[in-house]
Formats: sequence, C-alpha cells, structure tokens
Amino acid sequence: MNDQKILVVLVHGFCANRFVMWPLAHLLRRKGFRVRQWSYNSFFEPVATHAKRLSDFLGAIQKNERCFHVVAHSMGAIVTRSALHQCEQQNLGRLVFLAPPNGGSPIARIASKWFGRVLPPLDDLSDARTSYVNQLACGTDVEIGIIAARFDVLVPAQNTHLPEEKGHVVLNATHNSLLFSRAVGGLTANFLNTGSFSI
Repeated sequence: MNDQKILVVLVHGFCANRFVMWPLAHLLRRKGFRVRQWSYNSFFEPVATHAKRLSDFLGAIQKNERCFHVVAHSMGAIVTRSALHQCEQQNLGRLVFLAPPNGGSPIARIASKWFGRVLPPLDDLSDARTSYVNQLACGTDVEIGIIAARFDVLVPAQNTHLPEEKGHVVLNATHNSLLFSRAVGGLTANFLNTGSFSI
C-alpha cells in the first residue's frame, strides 16, 4: 500500500499524446497530487481495444494504491468509462472528464463518412444513436465531475452530460484550451478532493 500523496491518472484524447496533458499534470502536482500519464495510439484502433488496455493498467494500479483518481480529456473519458466496465473499481476515488463526448460528437459523425474505415474511433465517437458511445452503459458508484467548454466545436457542451454526474461546469474555453487552463486545474483539484467543484 502506498501512503504517499494520492495518485491521479491522466488519459489524453483522440489525435493527442501524453505531452498535451503536461500543463494539467504540472498544475495537479502543485495541488499536492502525484500524477501518472497513460498514453495510447488513438488513431487506428477502436475505443474498446484501448479500454481493455486501460482496464489492465488500472487493475495493476489498484493493487498498490489506497486511493487513486482518473482525469480524462475528450475520447479519453470514453475509453475510461469503457475500461471501468471491464474491471472492478477497487480503490478508485473520483473521475473528472474534460470535454467528454458522452453524447457523441457531430464532427466525428461527419468525418466518419470519409475516414471511418481508416480511423475507427470516429465511428465510436459519433453522435449517431447507434454509435459505441451512445450504446455505452451508464451507471457507476464513482463520483463524476464534468468540465465542458463553451466554445467547443468538436463536443457541444450539451453532449458532455451524464445522468450520474455529480458536478457539471461550463467554462469559456475551447476543446483543447481546457488543458492549459489554471481554472481547470483548480476546479479539477477541488472535485478530486471534495466531490464538488466549489471550494
């Protein structure tokens, strides 16, 4: 068992890598957390494949941490949701999702018509009613906080909601600028510590 600072696992989104999460990682370390980044090649494999790998990673984490949280951006939130259906949630604290396409993305739906065969995540993240994300079961005992971006052209704020969310805020930001925002770092730390975005 690890008696050090609580661990936060960061999961990036589509067409990204661990480097885009570094500013948020820095902010969370300054707030007193340890941070590990889980990375994956988001382009050519479906969400379910990534979710299995993340599930295995979190399963290993659970053995050594008294508590840990997960913070995920965009597609990373869907990978996380899918992964949590594949493993027991022992020692998992709270989840914060940044601009998650919980109701799918209209841009992904449009792009999938041309590139869906090459880039499977586009079909998975489409806002079509039959897409993977819209068939993904809800329901978890873990507290979930969601931060959406008001000027997000990829994932409209209304598509970020989950029935079981405990907190939801919308910031004046774009899809990716959330990752570089001190306000996001502060709100995320608040939710991880207390289960609320308010201080």
